[in-house]
Amino acid sequence: MLSLTLRRLEVFVTVAETGGFAAAGTRLGIAQPSVSAHIQALEAKAGGPLFLRPRGRKPSLTPLGEILLAHARQMLADAGELTSDLDRQRDETTQRIVFACQRSLANYVFSAPLADFAHRQPGIEVVVRIGMQEDVHAQVEQGLADFGCLLGNEDPPNLTSAVIGRQQLVFIAAPGHPLADREGIAPAELRAFPFVGSPGSSMFGRQVAALLRQIGVGEIRLALQATEYQFIRELVLAGIGIACAAWPSVERDVREGTLAMLSVEAAPVTLDIRQVFSPRRRLSPAAALFAAHLRAACARDSGKNTGKNPRDDIALAPLAPRPAMAPERQ
Repeated sequence: MLSLTLRRLEVFVTVAETGGFAAAGTRLGIAQPSVSAHIQALEAKAGGPLFLRPRGRKPSLTPLGEILLAHARQMLADAGELTSDLDRQRDETTQRIVFACQRSLANYVFSAPLADFAHRQPGIEVVVRIGMQEDVHAQVEQGLADFGCLLGNEDPPNLTSAVIGRQQLVFIAAPGHPLADREGIAPAELRAFPFVGSPGSSMFGRQVAALLRQIGVGEIRLALQATEYQFIRELVLAGIGIACAAWPSVERDVREGTLAMLSVEAAPVTLDIRQVFSPRRRLSPAAALFAAHLRAACARDSGKNTGKNPRDDIALAPLAPRPAMAPERQ
């Protein structure tokens, strides 16, 4: 009996439908070498080539591939029905929600709404899995979480998403930095100074780099890279470089004067707060209630902060005592 994984069958069907390995990789959100590896593994199991690959032309199915395609489509359809039936049964009985959340959102945006939901719905168990954007994406895509929340201005691949809020990013530096006391800094001036931040290969790092190019900063030099915000904060305080960070994560330090927020003359740099869902997984009533609760919380915050520039609102009343937080990954 052949041992075939559903993922490999999905890749095979996608290649057949899109007419190419690169196109299949784009649709599935994976690299072309991964597509080739899946097809080669299937061919080894099937005992022969599934595609003819003439140079300069799109691959076409072999007779063996035609046979597999018909069965693969049926197997994927059956698997989808099985998932739906299992989800339906789970929806009728479960009061447990698994929520994947980007660390900065969990620490600075959703901690209060999470506590409020727990008080309002004591019969619903909420498990919060906190991590980097990549972690949230993987948890939701693999069906390990009911849904998730992350920062991003585009739909993540293979997931559906809904924008529920927005976070402004600001530039921070040590109080003794040469730009700390300057007003009206041109974006291009930032290029002359080193930065510290998330690795350029990470989802957050790529998004920040794209936003900096859009406002005219251009390519920056990362003196040190880290995924933990608290470590990045220490590097900024040590004078290693400038950082671009979400305003809620640096607000207290800016208000207290521990960090300086740079006065950069540019359009606001923002990232959307997105709820992300697997298109293959239906939300349980409890998960749908929780998702609506988070949307409402973000809507209330957006209403209070509409049109505000963080630099116009620094000198406010003293803040409450600083809460203890887990190390934060961007």
